[in-house]
Amino acid sequence: MYPCSTEDNSDVISVRGKILSNTVLSRQHMTPEIALHLITPDCAIYHQPVGAGHNSSGADTGFPADPFWGFFWPGGQALTRFILDTGHIFRGKTVLEVGCGCGASAIAALMVEATQVIANDIDPVALQATLLNAERNGITGNRLAVSSDNLISQGADTQTVDRCEVVLIGDLFYDTEIAADLHPWIQRLARAGAEIFIGDPGRHGITETGVLSHMELRARYELPANVCLENSGFSHANVWQFRLPIDETCPGK
Repeated sequence: MYPCSTEDNSDVISVRGKILSNTVLSRQHMTPEIALHLITPDCAIYHQPVGAGHNSSGADTGFPADPFWGFFWPGGQALTRFILDTGHIFRGKTVLEVGCGCGASAIAALMVEATQVIANDIDPVALQATLLNAERNGITGNRLAVSSDNLISQGADTQTVDRCEVVLIGDLFYDTEIAADLHPWIQRLARAGAEIFIGDPGRHGITETGVLSHMELRARYELPANVCLENSGFSHANVWQFRLPIDETCPGK
């Protein structure tokens, strides 16, 4: 884990240059308060089927993995909107965003005065995108840190997670396999007293597993037309708070 930094290092400069050359700065989403470097229909890479950093013709796209960080997924948009609208929940808290992608929810938490935010993604390019977006929105210094550790894997170091009071999960329940990993992980965090907020437009990992039985609906948002078109026809996205059964709850941190 390392803090937000503009360290002058050739690898970082190279990655950031690739991000900037393949994205546009956009506010065309549910949280226009936050400017984000995103891959949109105006970007050439948007129209290239990608896989493991290569397009359909085998040409190198410049990224080691699919650039999921370049898209502001609908569940992430709903979660970020919720954070901006209910800042009192996050103010003064230590917050972890898992699978941060472009970092929008982490940035929103800092904008509503979270004390410390850790943005986590296993793709190191996503972390550079997050740092670029944070800087674009005037966020610098030690309140933001980033981590590329796989925090939900078995045997992962729990020290980073266990000190967080709030955990944010935006649009990670995209299949039942990852849901199977996430569900016990967030149960453990909830038992330790963490508040867990999940943004989701109705992915299979939410609707076809037992996860919903532990969820309380906190907000429901209609998606803008452009978001619907870019995301398989989803029309709404929900923000859920994970709740343990009463007999499993423990006093919060």
